[in-house]
Amino acid sequence: MSANRIVCRLRRNDSILFFMVLVCALWGGEARCPAQIGGAAGVGTSIASSSTPDLVSGRVINAATDQPVRRALVRLNTRAVLTDSEGRFRFEQNKESSANILVTKPGFYATAEYGDAGNLYLQSAQLAALLELRIYPEALLTGVVLAPDGTPLPEIWVTAMRRAYDDMGRRWVPADQRQTDSHGGFRIPVPAGEYRLQTRYSPRNSAIGEAVLPVAVPSGGASNTSQLIRIHSGEEQTFELRPVVSAIHTVGVSQSPPDRGFLRISARASNGGTVQVNSMPASGDETKIQLPQGTYTLTVRTVGDTDGSELAETTVTVPDHDISGVVLRFSPVPSIPVELLIDSSSSDTSSTGLAQLGLNLQSEQADSDGGFASIGLSPRANQTFFFSAPPGSYRLVGRNSGAWYIKSASYGDSDLLEQELVVAPGASGIPIRVVVSNQTAALQGTVHLNSDPVASWVYLIPNRRSAQLVYSTRSSSTGSYSFDHLPPGSYQAIAFQRRHSVDYRDPESLTPFGDRAQAVTVNVGDKPTLNLDAVPATEVIP
Repeated sequence: MSANRIVCRLRRNDSILFFMVLVCALWGGEARCPAQIGGAAGVGTSIASSSTPDLVSGRVINAATDQPVRRALVRLNTRAVLTDSEGRFRFEQNKESSANILVTKPGFYATAEYGDAGNLYLQSAQLAALLELRIYPEALLTGVVLAPDGTPLPEIWVTAMRRAYDDMGRRWVPADQRQTDSHGGFRIPVPAGEYRLQTRYSPRNSAIGEAVLPVAVPSGGASNTSQLIRIHSGEEQTFELRPVVSAIHTVGVSQSPPDRGFLRISARASNGGTVQVNSMPASGDETKIQLPQGTYTLTVRTVGDTDGSELAETTVTVPDHDISGVVLRFSPVPSIPVELLIDSSSSDTSSTGLAQLGLNLQSEQADSDGGFASIGLSPRANQTFFFSAPPGSYRLVGRNSGAWYIKSASYGDSDLLEQELVVAPGASGIPIRVVVSNQTAALQGTVHLNSDPVASWVYLIPNRRSAQLVYSTRSSSTGSYSFDHLPPGSYQAIAFQRRHSVDYRDPESLTPFGDRAQAVTVNVGDKPTLNLDAVPATEVIP
């Protein structure tokens, strides 16, 4: 098996062959303020005037090349026009004092940010200025899937998994997938971002009559960050994927204890790829599964009532013939109770519930779909909660709930805000103790761009480990923002003209914008003012 990157070149042609139509709801709230306006025009315009402009005009710009985009469709509420050869557009006889604006064009995205629809909500003063609207040319992940002997493999599904970030951490989400053509080729258009390419298991490929095992770039576990595919808008990267192919053989599996019936077995290959196989009824004490030749870690988990889950894991090597005698030995999945405690300094005893804190355990170990494994709270009939967590290492994450925040979390002698939770085989009984407090602070301020107030995204990154990795909010059209019920402590604060979702746990994430980041400390009961200068969209390379 091999997976090689063979070409990396820039594509700056506005005419791109394939585009998936971006469907966006035109929202009416300030949560969709002008995230994509860039450059000097249309940014930081004084918003003192409330009169309705008769003319709304501007240009649509390719964010990767700074060149005008012709024949882009610009929507202003229910009206729409196409840009001319210079990327210009005009809405005459305007009657709107505020409006949603959305730009679409085949081969482009309205935004490169995951989870952002890309529509802009503009006030009258912003509509009166000459607008510069930036759209992002699609990037392309292309390549070919070949058997080890070079035979093209058609009808293989190739998925582009995108790494996404939010206040709770990071996760892998499927961006798009394509099936290889008759020559084994694939072409996947994606927004700029960080990706992993992976193929799906094919039990019998039409071209070779054998099974095709999964392969991924980068190879190995999901925690491998050094070889992530980082692709910019308008760029094309090409890969050659060579998965292992093999004939399928029957494997006889017995259960200890027996009689668990139908089993869904996850088989993880030595290269990290996962094969999902279903058991088949058989006579005697064995059930039958089919696997290609190779070495696998077989994992089976049964789900019972409340905390009655069981787990079996074993390693099997499948030679070039059928085998039997593989035994799956089941043992209980560790059940870790979770207790909620109220900090003694809190002003009242009515607190939030555990279910409202969004608690979950995150693991760097990839799950069966190639994403980060995440385990949520499970309830018992007596209204208590627990984590059903297989042996391994996890990070506890959560979020604020109203006026309450997670002040501390412990498991035995381990501080779970600073250390990972290590679950040993057979672990049970010892609870995770989560302490919440409503002794909070607050922060307010105004965001400016070119000395004028502007709508933007504001991020607060705690200087010490906390259950919530980052706090974010959207400033209003007047540039004002407010964080209420913050955990007291020190933070790095930064504002971006458009959403900027990265791994803020990485100190290098703020390095390119260090002069815009400000340190701030907030104390219980205080609400200091911190004004920020936003990083303009033009300084963030998609």
